[in-house]
Amino acid sequence: MPALPLPPGPPPVPNNFLAQLRFGRSFIGGGILRTIAQAHDTYGDMVHYHLQPSAHIVLVRSTEATHQILVSKASSFHKGRDYADTKRGLARFLGSGLLTSDGDFWKRQRRLVAPALHTRRVDSSADAMVTLGEAAGAEWQDGQTIDVDDAMMRLTLAIVARTLFDRDVSGEAHRVGEAMTIFQHMNDRSPDLLPIWMPTRKRVRERRALRDLNAIIYGMIQQRRAEGRDHGDLLSMLLLARDEDGGAMSDVQVRDEATTLFLAGHETTANALNWTWMLLAQHPEAEAKLHAELDHVLAGRAPTLADLPNLPWTEMVIKESMRLYPPAWGFGRRAIEDVEIDGFHLPKDCEVYLSPYHMHRHPALWPDPERFDPERFSPEREAAIPRMAYLPFSTGPRVCIGSAFAMMEARLLLAALARRWQLRLLSDQPIQPEPMITLRPSEGLRMRVQARQAPALRSA
Repeated sequence: MPALPLPPGPPPVPNNFLAQLRFGRSFIGGGILRTIAQAHDTYGDMVHYHLQPSAHIVLVRSTEATHQILVSKASSFHKGRDYADTKRGLARFLGSGLLTSDGDFWKRQRRLVAPALHTRRVDSSADAMVTLGEAAGAEWQDGQTIDVDDAMMRLTLAIVARTLFDRDVSGEAHRVGEAMTIFQHMNDRSPDLLPIWMPTRKRVRERRALRDLNAIIYGMIQQRRAEGRDHGDLLSMLLLARDEDGGAMSDVQVRDEATTLFLAGHETTANALNWTWMLLAQHPEAEAKLHAELDHVLAGRAPTLADLPNLPWTEMVIKESMRLYPPAWGFGRRAIEDVEIDGFHLPKDCEVYLSPYHMHRHPALWPDPERFDPERFSPEREAAIPRMAYLPFSTGPRVCIGSAFAMMEARLLLAALARRWQLRLLSDQPIQPEPMITLRPSEGLRMRVQARQAPALRSA
């Protein structure tokens, strides 16, 4: 490969323990979202950090570099260590699921899992989504203060359990929710220099949460194997799936994929709805337009799958919310060979971090990027969005396999709840995004529930 420069960046970090520790603390301690934004403002759309003697980290906000890393040169990259490391990465929780595996094993698993999330199967989940959304809204009371973060997490957890696993987890919701919260903090990126075997308080909590979740997932697997019948849900498909050689997944493989989809199937949608409720409360004109659309199309009844094409503003609101606050705010890749990316040299084992959060706020790609403007996703304007500028579900071979499920769920739940309720922010709470595995409100999201006047039923 010709001699190419590394991307620009600050001076190398000295090769000693204290310097490396100071770097880690300064990078995280100032708020990682702010730190990444400042790095791009200072050095450009690709920023290189050299942690001597041989560790290289590159931050990416370039659309061309992003396309090369995720699409045209995707074979030169594997998942980053934040995902694949079985001791300190997501793999210690998710095992070898789709989110953490690579190579031929990942390709096999993707082929086995994909039929369960085919469009027809996803569409069949719409009724359950609406039923559970309506039931959750029926429990709200006018003037009540709720933690929207907790409410959305519980609702989407119930939906993923019902639609993907044909299971009611209401009695286990607290255990599952606590496990998922602890799991979020497993990858908080703060320096962890203690030996991996040392039983710190954090690690003890992680192991307890993992034990609780495994008991639930393995319990479902064992029950299904004993029953021997097809429930028509994801878990049944995972158990019945066969590869081209007739091989089936082991219990461990089924557990890893089920746990991955358990997490991805509710955390991301819940957070998309969290930020949507906040933004609607802050922008009453957009909220009024949403209510007008719901009143006109639904006329007081619950939404259905067939209504979605007639709810374009509802979809535009969700898409703009995910632009400003993408649930999967950032993700990593590791170069498995020396590779040229957008005119720069990336050495083998270089860790590359791509941040949709910062791409979605790039002033060269989005006019007035900090402004909430659902009109960006009108058909005419959406067609003009630059390639790679909008990545709420990533792209390329590893595009999110559940994106259709998530988008349908978000639109149906927003319609089901917003047709009856308005949510108002309490003025005494700070709201800060917490960039963990997904982008959550750091202290929850307390809002006051207000009942809407139901519109009179209209004839066709």
